Amino acid sequence: MTSQFIQALLVIAAFYIASLLIDHAIKQFQRRFDSTALETFRLISNSQRAILLFIGIVLALSKLGFDVAALVAGLGLTGFALGFALKDAISNLVAGIMIVLYKPIKLGNYIEVSNSKGTVIDLNLRYITIKGEGAVHLIPNSLILSNKVSIIDREDD
Repeated sequence: MTSQFIQALLVIAAFYIASLLIDHAIKQFQRRFDSTALETFRLISNSQRAILLFIGIVLALSKLGFDVAALVAGLGLTGFALGFALKDAISNLVAGIMIVLYKPIKLGNYIEVSNSKGTVIDLNLRYITIKGEGAVHLIPNSLILSNKVSIIDREDD
């Protein structure tokens, strides 16, 4: 029993150290980008840490003799159902990460997308906020990546 407990602790420690190493690598990679990408890299870092620690805990429970097959199967079905239910939100999140990293649109750009024109006043991981035509428009990030976006040069007007 003691050796199983030590093995379980070693598994958790290994996954924790792996998450720290990956976190360090993400921070090194983050330095190549400006501060607008900070939120995206923080999300990636926290997500990888939670996933690795969860996997480490499940494997440690397995080392202690617990039957984790039902737990893993149940979590797989739950993950599938949540992914399907949140597909639009996840799509906007992934699109937001791509927009922050590749910067096709910047604050202050005058853009036209989905029959809305205006000046970009905010960018986040869920939507882009543009102000124009007497209204403020919230454009989901997935529309930015899947539709034609015109960045209009205001000096030509």
